[in-house]
Amino acid sequence: MSLQQNSFRLPEQNSVIMVGRLTRDPELRRTDTGKAVCSFDIAISRRMKDPVTGEWKDADPTFVPIIVWDNLAERCGERLKKGLPVHVEGRLRTNKWEGNDGIKRSRLEVVASRVQFLFTVKQESSAIGAKPIDTQEQSDNAGDDENIPF
Repeated sequence: MSLQQNSFRLPEQNSVIMVGRLTRDPELRRTDTGKAVCSFDIAISRRMKDPVTGEWKDADPTFVPIIVWDNLAERCGERLKKGLPVHVEGRLRTNKWEGNDGIKRSRLEVVASRVQFLFTVKQESSAIGAKPIDTQEQSDNAGDDENIPF
């Protein structure tokens, strides 16, 4: 049986959920129209049992760039710091640009629709603790593909 190209279409899904730690402080910027956009990277690693020693080890980390828009971007820019854990939900997007050297580049990134902060801020000092909490932040306009100003 031969299937015609247009007669059968599988449903597509573009959704990611991940938990990791920030590898750098977030960068909060504004577009030419005044829209807030925040970018940060998270590191995700998997625990694996070494077959020889039987010890648990962290696998090599995967580094994932995250883009957040609007009110959620402002909250992420204010509250997040390098090393803090976050839970991120969103969709994958390919960002393409041409560098100053004229070479075309691209990278796969996550446009976050939800960021859950997995820490609490200690009120008695400016230090940030790593105590998990059940706080969640959602983007008002997570699907915005406006050009990122960096």
